[in-house]
Amino acid sequence: MTRVKQGHLAGTWYAGTAALLRRQVDELLAQAGEPWHGGPLAGIVVPHAGYQYSGATAARAYRSVAGGGYRRIVLLAPSHYLRYRGAAVLDVDAFLTPLGEVMVDRAALDTLAADPLVAADHRPFEQEHSLEIQLPLLQRVLPDAAVVPLLLSDLSVEEAQRFAGLLRRLAGPQSLFVVSSDFTHYGERFDYLPFPPTGPDSVRAHLRELDMGAIERVLAGDLLGFRRYVAETGATICGQMPIAAFLAWAADGAALPGTLLGYTTSLDLTGDFEHSVSYAALAFARASI
Repeated sequence: MTRVKQGHLAGTWYAGTAALLRRQVDELLAQAGEPWHGGPLAGIVVPHAGYQYSGATAARAYRSVAGGGYRRIVLLAPSHYLRYRGAAVLDVDAFLTPLGEVMVDRAALDTLAADPLVAADHRPFEQEHSLEIQLPLLQRVLPDAAVVPLLLSDLSVEEAQRFAGLLRRLAGPQSLFVVSSDFTHYGERFDYLPFPPTGPDSVRAHLRELDMGAIERVLAGDLLGFRRYVAETGATICGQMPIAAFLAWAADGAALPGTLLGYTTSLDLTGDFEHSVSYAALAFARASI
């Protein structure tokens, strides 16, 4: 009997029926611009807000992997609701969205099971959106791929480097890392006001400067610099641990410096300069080694 994790975002974070969701995702992909021409990818960083907010930015990254022959998607997503050390995995065979089932790569999960940084725990998955929001996009661009779903919480630099050893077991020419992260969460609602909300132009400029300081370090593959920057600025990057794990994996030359495919903020969409979340799409080409 197949054990299935039922999604809970349909009708709110993305469209609620198969027909509407297929149309929503296909329109986002069609509007995402030119496809990627930089060769096979090792990984992408994508946002995880509702599609009305970050779907267009996420689609820039997903368009780059469409038809790429990837069979294993290693999904590195943050846990928003529970804190723990390392990664949580879910003991299921598939995830279900209105577009159907997304199969879990059980063999890949089994290779991680004995490591103390990985624990089977259903609780972080119950309310989490950062992983599920990626699935319909994956279903449209890589319909035959299986996923390795990992929800990451606290990792020291040393633990991220050790976790990278686990990720190396999952890497290969048919594997793709999908790193789920939004960038700065700005405003009183997020308890983060590094500069005053004096107006949309000022906030937009300050947010871009703050975000690009982090993004440039991620694109350069600078794990230590990225972690220092987050610590020094307090930048509210919810996927900083998945990003750190990916950078630790890429540090041995497995991926080339990244490319920024798209960047926007919820301020650009809503006009609310007192509260804003930033979204970026990054792509990392696979090194030819």
